[in-house]
Amino acid sequence: KTCLNLAISRIKLLQNRRDAQLKQMRKEIAQFLLTGQEAIARIRVEHVIREQNIREAYEILEMFCEFVLARVPVLESQRQCPSELQEAIASIIFAAPRCSDLPDLLQVKNLFTSKYGKEFISAVSELRPDTSVNRTIIEKLSVNAPSGQLKLKLLKEIAKEFNVNWDSSETEVEFQKKHDDLLNSIAKLLQGLSDQLTTAEDIATSV
Repeated sequence: KTCLNLAISRIKLLQNRRDAQLKQMRKEIAQFLLTGQEAIARIRVEHVIREQNIREAYEILEMFCEFVLARVPVLESQRQCPSELQEAIASIIFAAPRCSDLPDLLQVKNLFTSKYGKEFISAVSELRPDTSVNRTIIEKLSVNAPSGQLKLKLLKEIAKEFNVNWDSSETEVEFQKKHDDLLNSIAKLLQGLSDQLTTAEDIATSV
């Protein structure tokens, strides 16, 4: 109970701090757009997306912590993980090592390890098919770079929020160029693999 209460309190504190940071970051990006420093704005917007994703993930984690806290008597009375708590518990276990500013979650994870065993924890951590980790938690805590489309959408949103008359055409071209470069790289990789397979088949046929 103590670890869960501490985690909930810390999440609330971090969310308030993150809200203030996001507000400031959005304001700075608007200023970059206003002064024609689009290249910097394009880089900074990735940080905003990452922070917004973390904020959304923490919102769900706070709800799950409160849900588990309310069901502690049920947890204590059963040896197996109750089905109605599987998503909440699995999501907390999955998120714990990915949320370095929430050390209390690691304590909660350790308690679950003691109760349900290392195999249960491994299944969740590896996202095996039979686990119930919340899909939004997985998506929002992902380290994958945001798409150009998502970055452009947020830049337009920020420009509108701060009444910046911004021509997005240059940034749209830049993001499309990066997208095309990525597609070309994938196409070359696939062609290379195809050529290797053809060569291997030719060798096998000639033997």
